Amino acid sequence: MTLLREPAVAADESVEQNTPIAFCPGPADDGGTGAAPFGRHLRDLRLRSGLSQMQLARSSTLSIRAIRDLENGRVRQPRADSLRLLADALGVSAPQMNRLVNDHYSLGLLAAATEPAVGGPFIGREQEAAALAAMLGAEHHRLITITGIEGVGKTRLAREVAHALEATERSTVLWLPLDDDRLWHGMAPLRAPEQPAWLREGVHRGPDSRRRLAETIGESSSLLVLDGAGPEDDPSDIAAQLLASCPRLRILVTTRNPVGMPFDTLFPLAPLPVPSSDTEPADLGQVASVALLLAQTKRVQPAFRPDPQVLADAARICRALDGLPAALESAAHWSLVYSLRQLAHQLAVEPLTVARRPRGDQQRPEPYASVRHTVATLSVRQRELLSAMSRTTSRGTDGYWSVPEAADALGLSAADCADDIYHLVILGLLCRVDHHDVAMFKVLNIVGVAGQHAVAGRNDIAGQHTAA
Repeated sequence: MTLLREPAVAADESVEQNTPIAFCPGPADDGGTGAAPFGRHLRDLRLRSGLSQMQLARSSTLSIRAIRDLENGRVRQPRADSLRLLADALGVSAPQMNRLVNDHYSLGLLAAATEPAVGGPFIGREQEAAALAAMLGAEHHRLITITGIEGVGKTRLAREVAHALEATERSTVLWLPLDDDRLWHGMAPLRAPEQPAWLREGVHRGPDSRRRLAETIGESSSLLVLDGAGPEDDPSDIAAQLLASCPRLRILVTTRNPVGMPFDTLFPLAPLPVPSSDTEPADLGQVASVALLLAQTKRVQPAFRPDPQVLADAARICRALDGLPAALESAAHWSLVYSLRQLAHQLAVEPLTVARRPRGDQQRPEPYASVRHTVATLSVRQRELLSAMSRTTSRGTDGYWSVPEAADALGLSAADCADDIYHLVILGLLCRVDHHDVAMFKVLNIVGVAGQHAVAGRNDIAGQHTAA
């Protein structure tokens, strides 16, 4: 018996097997097929693979009608699981398939095409990344909210976690930046990729658009990152609706102000550890903040070689900048203009000039303006607590305060003081160390400088948030 292989090309199909993808008809030219861009690209890829529609249907486990509808443009929003099945059947990678649907509003827009481009090494966050990946991998942790002050590395951490889930679980990652102000504050690339309109609408335009987003995600294994969410975005409501409709969806939110987010979803991100004043010079390079500053400085100055004195200056810079990764990156770029010794001296005079990013000929934004806004949202009692911890010295070392000391200084009950300190830690305004088995807290230097007027109540915005 002779087995006949069915022809790869139907009678009404032309063969273009030698045509590179780059020369396929563009969006304005449908090549005579009348199909949408993704349909044309899918057809061209199938023909170059030598497959008929029936053969592709069999190998992908999709129906032949589904293949025809996709190629003819009748289906303009292919589901994520369909895209993965097609990619496997055609022997292409997820990024390749993503490029084919790059002009299409579908779940196929993976993290590599939509996430912010972040440069530099990922140092000192390995434990946090592993913990978040493990939590999102568990069924009972489908929503996590990374909180923290501006520049602490929330977006970078979310990016690493998204990559890990995409690699280990083949999850589709949808990345939506909600904080448009980042373009002006130097916290996002100026050429950040445009997000698909349907995804933005699904967040900002009410139940109907969210229902469409939920239908698009469906039962696919997906991670939605809402980056830079604010209370006005109502991420809690968005998450509740989508999680109820999409059983395999997980959501990762990054925010400076987690108002309304469920208590058990909060993941406060602290600054990188900084070296103590008695750290041995030989050990300074092992401290995460110093290691990051040195690595970033070497990126901009490949010939950079730290000696013991330079390491001491680097440690002073890290302590002054609270171990905030974004501020350390800015300091590394300023090392093109000043030595680390000069930067360390400058931090004692005008710390924000070192913490802000060089902007060239562009208008310089106010450094860490978000800190002032965050402080202004505090209650009067919380601002008084922050003010007292900023301007006076506790009985503890290096200005750190325990809860009983802070409560005693302000005449508060320990319970009320603990509540306020917890809130300030969640917002990233305080850092914590453990000293002789006692938790101690200190106001970040950046907060003391950038938010000093708001802390003292001398801020126009603060007058709008004076609830005790």
